[in-house]
Amino acid sequence: MLTPELAAEIVQETMERLDRNINIMDLTGTIIASGDAGRIGQYHEAAAEAMRQNRELIVEEHHVPQWNGAHIGINLPVHYNGRVVGAIGITGTPNEVKPFGHLVKMTTELMIKQKHLKLQDEWKQMTVDLIVEELLQSSAPDLPMIDQRLETLHCRFSPPYQVAAAAYKLPSENKGNEGLLAKVQRMFQSDKALISQYRPQKLLFLFYEIPPEGVEHKLVKLTELLEREALKHTIGVGSPVMTREAIRLGFTEADLALRMGESEDRPLVRFDTVEAKALVHEIPSEHRNRLLTKIQPYWNDKMRETLQAFFDCSLSIASSAKMLNIHRNTMIYRLEQIKALTGYDPQQFQDAVLLQFVLWFRPESFHMELNKGSSSD
Repeated sequence: MLTPELAAEIVQETMERLDRNINIMDLTGTIIASGDAGRIGQYHEAAAEAMRQNRELIVEEHHVPQWNGAHIGINLPVHYNGRVVGAIGITGTPNEVKPFGHLVKMTTELMIKQKHLKLQDEWKQMTVDLIVEELLQSSAPDLPMIDQRLETLHCRFSPPYQVAAAAYKLPSENKGNEGLLAKVQRMFQSDKALISQYRPQKLLFLFYEIPPEGVEHKLVKLTELLEREALKHTIGVGSPVMTREAIRLGFTEADLALRMGESEDRPLVRFDTVEAKALVHEIPSEHRNRLLTKIQPYWNDKMRETLQAFFDCSLSIASSAKMLNIHRNTMIYRLEQIKALTGYDPQQFQDAVLLQFVLWFRPESFHMELNKGSSSD
């Protein structure tokens, strides 16, 4: 509870405010931290007696010989949760140091409490991280072990479950992310969510017992926080699932949606709105490149614009022509040109699917003469 490291921190903090030497003793009476490094490791009999009697013990100058290892000053037991965990001694004339002795004792006990709470928070976060890792990474998660860990968190982990993944970019002058996870956790403290920093500058949210509309509200709060922190961000959201085994699929969806959002610079992407597009990007690159190679020699901005409008209008010639502000016959001519050049007919379902894939593969990034060969209307 009262470690040498924590004791040294307390000594440093208190001596910065007092022009007095401070000693901290463990339950055996051994000095574990002191402003006088030469006293560390020595036995302090007066402090040991103060702990035994559980009251302050003053050492006057004429008492020094009877207390092994003691100097004039005041010694007080230090408590945590009603138990004596050590003692603090302040060197100096008792009449001078006694007025602030109890203040130093209170400060010491507060620092011990803060340290303990921090350790508790770290332990809870480690437990959450282990639960999340087991659910997301294992194809057959160890559910009994997960239940044991959930029990230590007093967490009733019931469906529906929904995963969201958030990526954020820190300003160039800020190389760390100190405090962000803590701020997010405080904001969601009373909410039903397990939060984990699963990758650098990426947070994962595993919501439970919350319907989709409730999750939506939580994500609005998260977005507001990230905006207050001036962090560029993207959030990907998976579909709700009803079993713990399916949480892994929910994470896959959230991660895919996140990647789609990052590639298109969108702040929030739900998997169910980009499902086909996201799954297409899971096609191995060699298969994608094979299709792109066929289209590449003919690709240009006009072809991309025409196909995008045609597909956005559900293959309606009239609607897409209106969207592009061109004549219906001009739209028909463009579609026929695409068929003649590529061999794929945008008006036939199977060919249209492949051409939609090409659009989703972002062919405008080709490093070649993309605008070359642009046909006239």
